[in-house]
Amino acid sequence: MQYDEPAEVLTNYDYILFDKKYETVLRQLEGQIDINPVTVTDGVRHLVWDNYLEIRIHRSVESDTLQAYIGNGLDMYRFGEKSVFVSEALKAAFEKVNQQGLHFSLGLSEFA
Repeated sequence: MQYDEPAEVLTNYDYILFDKKYETVLRQLEGQIDINPVTVTDGVRHLVWDNYLEIRIHRSVESDTLQAYIGNGLDMYRFGEKSVFVSEALKAAFEKVNQQGLHFSLGLSEFA
């Protein structure tokens, strides 16, 4: 079995971690998120990664709210327990950092 490096974004019901390469973009979301550096440890393979930031998203959104969303700026919301909604402008900012680093779904169609 071959293991890969962790993804650039790691999510679970109780955490969202971004690779530090996105820090400049994330810092533009002041008031929307809190950011703290974290260390990810793989106890089985005895590996450590210090290149992650944990974010706490202050706002959450529901599907009916997303359908009416018309924002133009950099916006981030928590959607459910493991999903993150980002505005088109924020998606574009992330893609400027690394065009292929993050994989975005088409939005609500993924949850229908």
